[in-house]
Amino acid sequence: MKKNIQLSAGMFIELFAAVIGIVSVIQYGNSYATSSKAYTFLIAAAIVGVLATIAAQFLPKLFNWCAPVTAALAAAGIGYSITVMVDAIGYVISGLYSFDTLRSWITFLVAAGISLLLYIVACFTGIAKEK
Repeated sequence: MKKNIQLSAGMFIELFAAVIGIVSVIQYGNSYATSSKAYTFLIAAAIVGVLATIAAQFLPKLFNWCAPVTAALAAAGIGYSITVMVDAIGYVISGLYSFDTLRSWITFLVAAGISLLLYIVACFTGIAKEK
């Protein structure tokens, strides 16, 4: 007996978030200071997001749980990127560095934040459903 799998909007949201996540990783490479832990979590979030959307077509009950995992990985990557840039933020506020030091990191943070919000939306919509 073949199962009927219904795709949901969450699948497309998850894929779109993974694409934005990859763009944010590329932008993070241009930052003043980077962390290998942040790279690891951000890349893992994108990979898990793409693999979950593919695998959810076969086992939706199991792989729908990957959406919260991707959100947690993205949040951890953003958190590690913030801890690395704390000194630079303080130096910009005190006037020792110019705002140009933070510009690429802020664009990364905006892209990663949008990606994180989309991962969270995908958590509530689900990636795929059985009919």
